[in-house]
Amino acid sequence: MRCNNNIILTLFITLIALFSSNLLATEKKLLRIAGWDVYADSKYPDKVIGFESFEQKTGVSIYFKPFSNLDEIINAAESDEAYDIFIISNEGIRLLHDMELVDALNLAELPNYQNLNHNLKHSEWSEFDSRVYAVPWAWGPTGLMYDRDVVARPDSWNILWSPQYKGKVAMWDDVSMIWTAALALGYKNVYSLTKVQLAKVKNKLFEFNDMSAIYYKGGDDGLKLARQGKIVAFNSWYYPSAKLKKAGKNFAMTIPKEGAVGMFDSCLISSRSKQSALAHQFINHQISPATQLQMMQATGLAPANIETLSLLSANEIKALHLDDPGYFDRMLLWDQMPRKNLYKQVLEAVRNDLKQKRDVN
Repeated sequence: MRCNNNIILTLFITLIALFSSNLLATEKKLLRIAGWDVYADSKYPDKVIGFESFEQKTGVSIYFKPFSNLDEIINAAESDEAYDIFIISNEGIRLLHDMELVDALNLAELPNYQNLNHNLKHSEWSEFDSRVYAVPWAWGPTGLMYDRDVVARPDSWNILWSPQYKGKVAMWDDVSMIWTAALALGYKNVYSLTKVQLAKVKNKLFEFNDMSAIYYKGGDDGLKLARQGKIVAFNSWYYPSAKLKKAGKNFAMTIPKEGAVGMFDSCLISSRSKQSALAHQFINHQISPATQLQMMQATGLAPANIETLSLLSANEIKALHLDDPGYFDRMLLWDQMPRKNLYKQVLEAVRNDLKQKRDVN
């Protein structure tokens, strides 16, 4: 009888161990991603564009945490949250690398990397000590969006200061408002402005506040304002015309004569991820032509993988300037600002000025 009890006990312990092992295996089949909010799936905001085919193919669940500015993504990378992958703009790559928050990538596990735009492969932005840390998957300018039913095609950023559109213009509530105002003033050194230039930029933004200015918090907020007809022109770091067209809005993007800043967003693997192989598999999936097409159609950003062009129409290629080999080089890529504290002071002053003017009105 005692022997039978021992057998039963052994079987019981074995079953518990197997159950626990299966439970742990199931829990590990979750990839956690943090990145720009524009890449959230339109139906499932806690999923990233491209998730569905990856989940179906692998059985792995995707969780996506969207953020609307760079500092939030950096904070997420520093937090105790167990993220596996970060989707971040080019100026944040070195920061994550220097903070030792991301790992070097194994390109042998990323065969689609070889099909990336030549401007994006092995770039100085993503390669350190001959090792690649970031895989680009989308790029584009911060252009001027305008409602074609209301505004004739503008040729200058100064349209945002036109009295004709007072109360109907907006800018992203982010450091990019400084870059935009600097371009409107004719400055090209937008990431290294002098104190004199920053003072003029601050006054320019004070004038924008006098326009009953609207500042939007992120991609979704800007889209909402445009859909509701509350704004007819705004700066945007992606090209949401397709989304707005579905809402009956006829918006287009243009690059003003003063030029535009631009960026490329990349996928990086957290140094704390315990699922490196799975993370590599997901990134390779994200830069496949099929997923790149999904991303382009959802955001209006240009695909990193040049093989995607075979899936695009001639009009789509032209709209994204993919037929212009020099277009990428003409963008002033987002960059770190050596005197970021001075930029923050300007932002604080502009926000305080807006609050005071709203309180008076």
